Amino acid sequence: MRETREPMSAPTFTAIVLTQNDASQVAECLAGLQWCEERIVVDLQSEDRTRELAEGLATKILVHERIPSFPMARNLGLDAATGDWILVVDTDELIPPKLRDRLHAAVAGAGDVAGIWLPRMNHCFGRPVPHVGGFPDYQLRCFRRGTGRYGHRLHDPVRVEGRTIFLPIEEGAWILHSRTDATIGNLARKWDGYAQTEAQVRLRDEVPFGGPLALLWTPLSTFRHRFFTLKGYRDGLAGLVLSVLFAFYRFEVEAKAWEASGYGAEWDREVARLGSVPRLAWALGREAARRLWKSARRP
Repeated sequence: MRETREPMSAPTFTAIVLTQNDASQVAECLAGLQWCEERIVVDLQSEDRTRELAEGLATKILVHERIPSFPMARNLGLDAATGDWILVVDTDELIPPKLRDRLHAAVAGAGDVAGIWLPRMNHCFGRPVPHVGGFPDYQLRCFRRGTGRYGHRLHDPVRVEGRTIFLPIEEGAWILHSRTDATIGNLARKWDGYAQTEAQVRLRDEVPFGGPLALLWTPLSTFRHRFFTLKGYRDGLAGLVLSVLFAFYRFEVEAKAWEASGYGAEWDREVARLGSVPRLAWALGREAARRLWKSARRP
């Protein structure tokens, strides 16, 4: 008599969403994740209606004191997850149905794959901004439970043990980073908080303020990368505005690092040496050469 084998059950998903005063976005984000068997919200003591709106849409809400590093907070969700695969989603991101279907197909035939890089399309000011947003802007957001862990810095990506693959680019099968209703003021306030956190983490890790040239070079380099290298100019005025905002964010991080160090006056003499356009241009050129040389020597 031939034995009959029961069909293998499909892999299950745990979605992890980190929240902190995200009442305007959390419901839409979680509504698009109802296909995940488990939906864990890690809330960093929100003071608005975030947790109230997440009730009924999340399967579990973990409330934790505010952690300077958001990636570390995601580890709390990883520790509580029970699904076969983890899907990490920010509150301002949406998972469209087409990406959901591609993920189901990908994990069903994953074999020895431990992680899947997902493309992400950035939207801002009511329009897509693929260039300044670096499309396909691949994010390692889907991985087998137990293979991934986040670091302690503000923007540390997950470290996955094992082979990873990239989900092919297909229209609509990408994470939708939906800043469509964000105002310039909202972005500036949000990134100001990120800059404050990053400066505090630097102080904690004893990473010193880089000096006046770093204060100038870092935002200039960021603008060059966003507007010229990534061709942000192709996104029109939105691309220009975002390139400047990205640059100002890097300026704020350096300025807040100086603030965290106690407004040290030891840099005043070096600033005085930059008191003419030729001197400033020469100093920035020398700083660029130093950074290129350091980058070239890095293994």
